[in-house]
Amino acid sequence: VDIDWEFPVSGGEQGNSKRPQDRKNFTYMLQTLRDKLNAAGKKDKRSYLLTAAIGTEERNFANIEVDKVLAILDWANLMCYDFYGAW
Repeated sequence: VDIDWEFPVSGGEQGNSKRPQDRKNFTYMLQTLRDKLNAAGKKDKRSYLLTAAIGTEERNFANIEVDKVLAILDWANLMCYDFYGAW
């Protein structure tokens, strides 16, 4: 399962919900999914990956519980495709 929540707390696109409690909600959602995937894996003798796309701006890291989130995920994909500058 790959999660692409753009973006907890800051909301991403205009009109998206922006709630401070989503910092913890993101972690809670991932942990709940991890627990369900682990239980399903035990039942059917399979392994399920949990991954997430994570924004690379400083505010994106500030708006998630990085240590907890990375401990829950099997893989984190950094969204690094919207960089621009004078270089």
